[in-house]
Amino acid sequence: MSETEYTTTGEVDVTLFRQIVAGSSLASAYGELAVRLHLDGRHAEAQRNYRKALALEPENIYALNNLGHLLLTAGKYGEASEFFRRVIEVEPSYPLAYNNLGNALLSLGRVEEARAEYRKAIALDRDYAMPHRNLALVHRTLGRPDVAVAEYRMYFRLAPADAKDADAHFNLGVMFEETGKAGEAVKEYERALADDPRHAKALNNLGLVHFSRREIEKAVEFYRRALEADEGFALARYNLGLAYAALGEHQQAVAEFERVLALDADSVQAASNLGVLYTTLGRYDDAVKIFERLVAREPSQPTLRFNLAVAYQGKGLGEKAKTEFREVIELEPPGSPRAARAQREMLLAI
Repeated sequence: MSETEYTTTGEVDVTLFRQIVAGSSLASAYGELAVRLHLDGRHAEAQRNYRKALALEPENIYALNNLGHLLLTAGKYGEASEFFRRVIEVEPSYPLAYNNLGNALLSLGRVEEARAEYRKAIALDRDYAMPHRNLALVHRTLGRPDVAVAEYRMYFRLAPADAKDADAHFNLGVMFEETGKAGEAVKEYERALADDPRHAKALNNLGLVHFSRREIEKAVEFYRRALEADEGFALARYNLGLAYAALGEHQQAVAEFERVLALDADSVQAASNLGVLYTTLGRYDDAVKIFERLVAREPSQPTLRFNLAVAYQGKGLGEKAKTEFREVIELEPPGSPRAARAQREMLLAI
């Protein structure tokens, strides 16, 4: 299973901080304190101090923008958008505010409006990289992957040479993968790792590439590295379980799927795979418990019923197995391979 991640990036303006350090006259020390707290990651305190600064200087575009950024980060997209609009009312030629307004609108699902704001930012500053990054996400949302890739390329061309943006390389890699350009995807995942060697999602997706090439041991290596970077990364652990199963290392696969379920108890795929492994290992009681629970949740799923029937067979519960095989035959299209196998197994069940 592949990991995708598409997020916009709001921008903080540190001009307020720089002006204060340079000795510019500003009415309140609240602004200076707010910027320091913001840069230090103490967002709740920063937000309070930005509001105090704005009570004294209601048209300070830097405080307005930065408070909007904090609200955007906190998921308060509508409120954030109002602060960015206030910036634009005060200073219509401030490109960063248009970019941040686009981010708020995109988070609200107002894709076309977001695109318009990003274009305004670019029109004001042709060398401004970030709106191109965000336009890439817009065009992917609109089903235009080729345009999205072009926007990412423009972003990387305009961004400072020493800038590191592992997430952007990762996102571009996902876009390449979705358009069938696996080789280009691998290059972007590797660039993401060059910027951040512990980028768990890039490591996971490189593991998937190796798995698809049947380079299973190499895939295991990448999944392990992803889990070293993020121990709670359930998807990488699930993929590691699949890789161990493909290698025939069933006990290790069981351990990984059990860990996945400890992280995500509702994962039907992990539970189903674990049940199959229990059956393979002769742990029929454990397999039956899993598949009875899954069938109760999804009674019209023939795969789950078939696996439950096989577990019943292993446990010597022939009549229960027959009942489940009959259900499979009812649920499957006539003549399907699984229906045919269920028919054969039902005759053998005792």
